[in-house]
Amino acid sequence: MKKLLQIVLVSSLSLLCFSCYYDEIPEQLVVDIPEIPDTQVISFGTEIQPIFSKCTGCHGANISPDLRSGSSYSALVPKYVTADNADASRLYNYLPGNGHHDVGISLSANEIALIKAWINQGAKDN
Repeated sequence: MKKLLQIVLVSSLSLLCFSCYYDEIPEQLVVDIPEIPDTQVISFGTEIQPIFSKCTGCHGANISPDLRSGSSYSALVPKYVTADNADASRLYNYLPGNGHHDVGISLSANEIALIKAWINQGAKDN
């Protein structure tokens, strides 16, 4: 009986020690964001809103910011967007592929560059 107790105790301790599991946090991928020329005017309605349409599965009426067409501009500016300064904008810093986590989509480097250029051009509702 004593021998059986020792075997069970050693087995239990072994299982306890080897069964610990730690998720590793994946490193952020560094994405090279292309530069958009200052002369290229970015249109919110035709270039930026279609990008945000990818996000409406989560960011609809119930989760802020509301990125649905017709609602997104007023939901974003000025609360999430610092016009003329993408690096200081909450929106830019949390884009999928640029800091946003736990989402099923990611934006391409070109889409991120368009949003950055739009913000740096004053985040106009055009």
